[in-house]
Amino acid sequence: MSFRKQQLSSLIRNEAAKAIQREVDFPEGVLTSITGVSVIADMSKAIIMVSVIPSEKKEEALKALNSKRGSIQTILFKKINIMSMPKISFEYDPGPEKAATIEKITLENHKTEEFNSE
Repeated sequence: MSFRKQQLSSLIRNEAAKAIQREVDFPEGVLTSITGVSVIADMSKAIIMVSVIPSEKKEEALKALNSKRGSIQTILFKKINIMSMPKISFEYDPGPEKAATIEKITLENHKTEEFNSE
């Protein structure tokens, strides 16, 4: 990734996190986190990856994010001083959920191995 794309991704991530916190009303008990931002090669689009806890509420969280996409886009345009602001979109990132599942399996296997070695 070029330095310029990397810098833009970082700026979008930081400013989007602030805008989301102020602008989006998530359902009660839903926690979201931006896990990454990918800017495509021509810098016309930025995909904001979001983890959602609990994962069963991911559709509701994405719906809340997409309903405010226009206002978040406007905030980013005002905060990030570039000629052409990439169009943003939100996608669910299952990575943290997968990591938790793997950790749980690893711990269960470790406990089983300890029990069998006694």
